[in-house]
Amino acid sequence: MDNGEIVSKVIDSKVVENTYNDALSPGLKELGKVGVDLAKTARLLLAPLQIAATFQDRLERFLREMNERVPESRRIEVAPEISGPAIESMRFLDESNALWGLFKEVLFKSADQKYVELVHPSFVQIIKQLTRDEALLLLKLDVDSFYQVYTQDLDRQENKFVNRKTESSTIPVDELFSPESMGIYYSHLESLSLVRWPVTKQDPIIVQGVQVGIRCFSEIHLTDFGKLFVSACIPPVNADI
Repeated sequence: MDNGEIVSKVIDSKVVENTYNDALSPGLKELGKVGVDLAKTARLLLAPLQIAATFQDRLERFLREMNERVPESRRIEVAPEISGPAIESMRFLDESNALWGLFKEVLFKSADQKYVELVHPSFVQIIKQLTRDEALLLLKLDVDSFYQVYTQDLDRQENKFVNRKTESSTIPVDELFSPESMGIYYSHLESLSLVRWPVTKQDPIIVQGVQVGIRCFSEIHLTDFGKLFVSACIPPVNADI
């Protein structure tokens, strides 16, 4: 029996759940408390494996949808360097996860003679590096750029601008799972050559004839490569054709 089968049997037999429930029994003392902590920790670690255990059902729904989306006359064999990594990653994703949608669309297009030229094998590797929030940001950016206006104070002693304050922003932080990580998300997406965040305009802030700061107008948008990537990850307008 390999490790995967062992893990599956552990999950199916609800060992973790039973351990947790038993530890709550009044008759167990300090050891029971330790068991509770271990069970809670185990659940955090095993959650992705529980999702993987139900992959067959999700795969069946995925295949039915592919049959509906891709006419039989256009179906082609998906390159293994695309299908292999994509399917393996999808095992650990719930269908509600934005990353599932990206993988799904790449596979749909890879199996469709009409759209296969839009897909590059590197796209699967890029998706594997993304978080759900980053996937959401890319999909939003395909609709429109994000705009942010912010100010900074001029530190004359250090001869630099400091104390950045946002005045307005269209970045959809309220829709992010971890909005506090927006800075990291941008840095990562930029490192993948998917987005840019240039300052498009700067106005000095003048008080009594002296510059005390600056107001910056910035725009986050997809790069040309980012547009190609996203176009392969979203359904075409005529997805039913």
